[in-house]
Amino acid sequence: MENKLIDKLKPYLSEQYSSGVTIAKLSAVAIYHMDEKNIPTNFENVVVSLQKLFPGKFSLLRYPDIPDTMRIDNTLRLDAQNHAQYIKGNRRKGYQLTGLGKSAAEETIELLKSGKSSSSSKPRVAKFRKQETQLVSDVMNSSAFEKFSTKQFTLINKFEICDVLHGTLETNRKDLQRNLLTLVGHAESMKPIQEYEKLAISVLEFLEYVEENWEKLVQ
Repeated sequence: MENKLIDKLKPYLSEQYSSGVTIAKLSAVAIYHMDEKNIPTNFENVVVSLQKLFPGKFSLLRYPDIPDTMRIDNTLRLDAQNHAQYIKGNRRKGYQLTGLGKSAAEETIELLKSGKSSSSSKPRVAKFRKQETQLVSDVMNSSAFEKFSTKQFTLINKFEICDVLHGTLETNRKDLQRNLLTLVGHAESMKPIQEYEKLAISVLEFLEYVEENWEKLVQ
C-alpha cells in the first residue's frame, strides 16, 4: 500500500531545485508531500520519497536509481533537524514537520513551481538529459561555483563544498574525494561534445580548484 502511494509522488525536474534551495528545505518538501498523500513518515519511506522527488540530490552518484541513505540520514539529522529545525523525530519513531518546517515547505513548493530557483544567466541543459549531464550542471548552479566564478574564493565554505560533492559535514573525506573524481569524470566525458563544451570546461576549472585547495576547503 505504501509503495503504491510513494509511486504516485511526482519527481521535480533537476533544474527546479539545483540552485537556491537547501537540502533541508527539500527534506521538508518531501515530508509535506508525504503528509498530503497519507504516506507514513518513517525513515524508510522518507528515504525512498526523497530520492523519488529529488533524484539529482539524493541518489548515489554512481547508481542514480538508488537512494543515498547515508546522505539522507545526515540531511535529516543535521541539516533539517538540528540546524534548520524544520523537522522533529528520529529514525526509530519517524519524522514530523515543525511549524517552521511546514512554512518552509510551502514557500519552497511555490518557489519550485515558479522556476525562480534556477539561474537564467547560466547555461541550461535540456530536460531529461543523462544523469551525468544533470550532475555537472548542478555543480555550475551551486553557491560554491557562483563564489568561485566571481573570485570570492575566501567565502567558499566547507558546507558548500560538501553539498557540491553530494555529502554533508559528516561525510568522510574519502567518500567526498571519490565523488569529486566521479564529477571530474562526468565533466571530462562531456567536454568533447560541442553543446556542453563550455559547461564542462567551466566546471572542470572549478573542480580543479577544489582539488588543489582540498585541505583548506574541507578542514
